[in-house]
Amino acid sequence: MPIFIDGHKMGGLSVLQLKKILNNPSDQHEVTHKDIFYNEKQNKLFCILEAPNKKSIVNHHKNIGIDCDFIIEVTSLRNESVNRVEKLSEMGELSARIAHDLRNPLGIIKNAVELIEISSEEITDEKLKKRISMIKNAADRMLRQINDVLDFVRTRPLQLEKKSLLIILELSFKSSVPKSIKITKPENDLSIICDSKQLEIVFSNILINAVQAMDNSGGIKVRIKEKENDVNIEIEDSGPGIPEDKIGQIFDPLFTTKSSGTGLGLVSCKNIIEQHKGTISVKNNPTIFEIILPKKVSSP
Repeated sequence: MPIFIDGHKMGGLSVLQLKKILNNPSDQHEVTHKDIFYNEKQNKLFCILEAPNKKSIVNHHKNIGIDCDFIIEVTSLRNESVNRVEKLSEMGELSARIAHDLRNPLGIIKNAVELIEISSEEITDEKLKKRISMIKNAADRMLRQINDVLDFVRTRPLQLEKKSLLIILELSFKSSVPKSIKITKPENDLSIICDSKQLEIVFSNILINAVQAMDNSGGIKVRIKEKENDVNIEIEDSGPGIPEDKIGQIFDPLFTTKSSGTGLGLVSCKNIIEQHKGTISVKNNPTIFEIILPKKVSSP
């Protein structure tokens, strides 16, 4: 369907009526309003319309008693990337619903398996113990992927409070780093105004990626560097590094080098850090994620 731009006076229409027009399906003349712009000083409207031809737009305006100053047919420059973003947005809403519905029963499965694992000391059957461990690992992996989806599609307002970075990091170590990995923790600490739960998501994502890159063996070093108004957090791992031809893409939605990854974890990290008015970057040799945060974040 061709796209047109027209200009005309308000014609007695209110802003509320105009908003309703935008949400309406095509009328009897097959005219659909895609967008409307209002110039208050000139009391004029400029509309982007989808219609079969100019005549259908003229007839549409006659029905409401308005004469157009001009009607111009234009060529849409929408490209595949724009269409893809819109599709991703729709899929995001659906994914959020599905992920939310799956997380609760999966959490119950995980808790039940952990209870069985606690009592498994009395179980002598090694095959049974191995199967319990497999169920637990699979549930953990599914929960991480579900949380990646939910963290990506939901933008939560920051719950700001003064919090120790070392405490946030300690919680992340506990939930994300196995005992087989050697952790070198920061020697210093610093309290900043932040959303501690959201930062824990960021640190956990980076740590999990590091553990997977090192194949569950190696070392992670974390440093806290204080600046005048900012704080730098560096997370370094002893893994093989990110391929140079991929390093520029790791914060892109749906990009992943892992066969079972969602490609949303690091995107969520970037979104959270940017909500805090900070930045996140990565470099190789060795692999170091650097997060720069202001010491104090103002509420939006």
